[in-house]
Amino acid sequence: MSTPYTLSVLKPKLKVGYYHHDHWRDINGSAVPFRENLTIPHVCIYGKGGSGSWNTTDVIYATTCHEVAHVSHWEMIGEGTFALIWLNPKTRIIPESWAVAVEWGLTNTEYHILGQKYGSYKALSYNFKEGKQFWYRGNDEFYTPLFIDLIDDQNQRINNNGSILFPNDKVKGCSLSILESILFGVRDLELLKAMLKLNHYGLKIHRFY
Repeated sequence: MSTPYTLSVLKPKLKVGYYHHDHWRDINGSAVPFRENLTIPHVCIYGKGGSGSWNTTDVIYATTCHEVAHVSHWEMIGEGTFALIWLNPKTRIIPESWAVAVEWGLTNTEYHILGQKYGSYKALSYNFKEGKQFWYRGNDEFYTPLFIDLIDDQNQRINNNGSILFPNDKVKGCSLSILESILFGVRDLELLKAMLKLNHYGLKIHRFY
């Protein structure tokens, strides 16, 4: 990420911890960038998922990317603004969908590099969680492919037999770095749409997400 965690007297070195068990709230990970408790890491990753089964290594890697993306986003826009966006049900889609895109993009990159290194066809064709291309309206209001849809060249409505439950994703060609630069000034979906229009991306956002 282009926005690193900066150290200060009140902000010690960013710590990421792995716990070889589940969490009482059935989550894969969490991030509290401003945490000052010396015994608890800022980012916590859990070995067991909500279903009670052990997470695979790609999920653990992706979860770490997801939570660190939250830290980077928090660092970029400030603690107060991030809290307001994340706590508001109408805008939480932005930080969560952004972190979903980061975990998808970085995990795919890592596995594709491994595929090139070891000649693994499976790794070369790897697509983490299938890029959430089977996400549909009403399935999950926060963890969506909103930003993934601006990057990939897949149209999930076409891939799902033209069902109107799925986004009609005609946008492609954006990048995580471009989206991160846009995200700096985004506080709600209307601002996101306006920023994307300035860069000729994402004209469908107001119609579906």
